[in-house]
Amino acid sequence: MEEEPETPSAGLITLKEWVGQCGYSHSYVVHVMPRYYPDFPAPERTRQGATDKGGGGGSNLYDSAKLEPFRPRRPDPVELPAEFLDEQVTLGRFARMIGVHGRSVSQIKDQRPDTVPPTVDGSRHWYPRARYFVRDLLLMWNSRPGRGQGSDKRRPRLPWQAESE
Repeated sequence: MEEEPETPSAGLITLKEWVGQCGYSHSYVVHVMPRYYPDFPAPERTRQGATDKGGGGGSNLYDSAKLEPFRPRRPDPVELPAEFLDEQVTLGRFARMIGVHGRSVSQIKDQRPDTVPPTVDGSRHWYPRARYFVRDLLLMWNSRPGRGQGSDKRRPRLPWQAESE
């Protein structure tokens, strides 16, 4: 009797696919998370080659709804009306536009200056009263990976970083 080829069911996902969506390393999810999080879900369907010690675990099928609580938390994205996107603003003005304290935005230039977009005059260096396009600052703000060690690994590349690295 021949086995039918396995086809993924609706709502089921492999850990390899899931880590691609959320930014964790495959090794961390297969070997560490099930041991440190007692409520980490077991696979819904195991596939040939899976072992109790995590080997082959990347191809097991998991319920994506059960994995959702383990997805890294990221800040909610901010949206602004289209008429503001081409405006030229300082970091402080941008912070007021999105409703956060000015230091929340300006600390990014201190801690991660490579993520700050070029100014409207094309400078890659910050200076007092520097002006930026709102669309660039919005992209920078919404690409923040959130809290936690290793969060920079989850940070997407920004368009202005491609030319410098």
